[in-house]
Order: sequence, then structure tokens, then C-alpha cells
Amino acid sequence: MTSELSLNVDGQEIVGVIENPGRETLIILVHGFAGNMHGHSNIFDKLSARLQSKGYSVLRFNFRGTPPSEGEFIDMTLASETEDLEAVVKYARTLGSKKIGILGESMGGAVIANLLKIEFDFIAFWYSVFEFMDSEFGNCFSPESQTLLEEHGYLVEDGFKFNEKFINQIPLINLYNRLSEISCPTLFLHGDSDTAVPVHQSEKAFELVTSEKEIHILKGADHCFENEQDEAIGLTVKFIENLT
Repeated sequence: MTSELSLNVDGQEIVGVIENPGRETLIILVHGFAGNMHGHSNIFDKLSARLQSKGYSVLRFNFRGTPPSEGEFIDMTLASETEDLEAVVKYARTLGSKKIGILGESMGGAVIANLLKIEFDFIAFWYSVFEFMDSEFGNCFSPESQTLLEEHGYLVEDGFKFNEKFINQIPLINLYNRLSEISCPTLFLHGDSDTAVPVHQSEKAFELVTSEKEIHILKGADHCFENEQDEAIGLTVKFIENLT
């Protein structure tokens, strides 16, 4: 069974789904930059199917600016995505599940880290970015990118335009100091061949978390686990099952 999710944030609709609703544990899946609720190469579809088969509810959504959610991607900032996620989590708490966990991929993990004023029963970070300049985002400051930014007022990634306001914030976004606030079990998964977000970001984040924690470095895996989907899903489901 699947229910549609529709939330209004600042006059714009956030669209998503709640799959296998009404279960004791609900897991929110948070997509990354220029991604969507299906995850890269549909990995969230596969993860959700596995979680549902284990008796969990799953909530997935598209941030504003990612169709069918309303808004323009060019207006996206870390603050706007944090606002979206906060609205989603508040709604999730009305659904009756006793436990709520959350998983973020890439920039989705950054949004979770930025929202740690809200407590979760567990968190999973997949190849998450915590220091934006120390990642592919730093390429926005190459001479070529800066020239394009001057000419157009925006840059383009995978067909999505992102604005100068977001780009100017990139050197300021460092979320490591938020990680010591985590008080719930936390999982980190990262590939040791990730060229978009270096694996040392997850390794450093793991050291900073003081609650129960677990880390797995996937050998040969690049960003998004293109060839390691089954391994990543298996490790994640096992982590959740051990807690629930």
C-alpha cells in the first residue's frame, strides 16, 4: 500500500510517498543534490522495497525545485532544503510510528546534519558531504566555473541550474561541528574511490559522533554506489534490523 504525500512549504507543494504506512518503524529517505526520491540508478526504490519486505514504513519525497514538487531548483539553498526536511519530519511524526529513522545520500546527509535539532531513533549517512569545499562543490570556484557564473548568474549540473547565493555559501558550509550533537545510533557508508565526496569525510564524521556508531568503507565504490547497490542495501537493512 502506498499513500501520497503533499505538504505546503512557503506556498509551494512538496510531493512524496509513504510506502507500507502504519508500521512501528518509519524510515525517511533523503535524496542528494540534483537527485530525486528514487535515488541514483533507482537505489532508493530498491532500498524501499527491501525495507517494506522487513515490515517497515518508508517515506520518500522530492525537495522543492525537483518535479513533481513545486518551485525552481535555481532557488535551492541548504537552508531551503533544511526547511523542507523539517516540514517532512514534523509530518512524519503525525503518522503514528513509534520510531523514526532517517537516511541521507550525499547532500541529503548534509541536510540531515543541519537539522539535528530534531531527534531521530537512528541515522544513516551514505557518502554524505559535511565540508562542501572539500568536495565536488569546490569545483564551482574554478576559473572556468567562475567565468560561467559571471556570464549567466548560475551554474548547471545534470540539467539543474543552481544560483550564486548557494555557490557563495559553499566555502562556509562545514557541518562537522554538528555531529557531536547526535545521540542515536548512526551508520556511515562510503566508497573508497569516491571522487565527488572524499571518503575521509565519513571517516572524520565517524570519529566525531559519540553515540553508538558503525562505519563501512566499500572497496572500489565511487559516489552513489553504482556497482555496490546490493552491498549497501544489505548493510543498511542489517543495521536497522539490529536496532528494531
